Amino acid sequence: MKTVRSAKISVSLPEEWLRYVEEYRERHGLTSRSEVLVLALRALREAELAEGYRQMARDYAQADEAWVDSGLEETLDLMDRG
Repeated sequence: MKTVRSAKISVSLPEEWLRYVEEYRERHGLTSRSEVLVLALRALREAELAEGYRQMARDYAQADEAWVDSGLEETLDLMDRG
């Protein structure tokens, strides 16, 4: 993972989640807990973006104009399966 400008923060986690972070770090060969948290945040952001795109596809699907059919919803479904 390339290093970019960062800020140090303090995070309090229940022991169960801290154990999971450490186990994940070890299983995936990551060098720090911070890397695990960055990956988790990235996954949350991607899920949020995907839901936004799904909503956009639903909105377009309700449009009466044929040119609006972008196939976005089908593409998102394929991404979820992949």
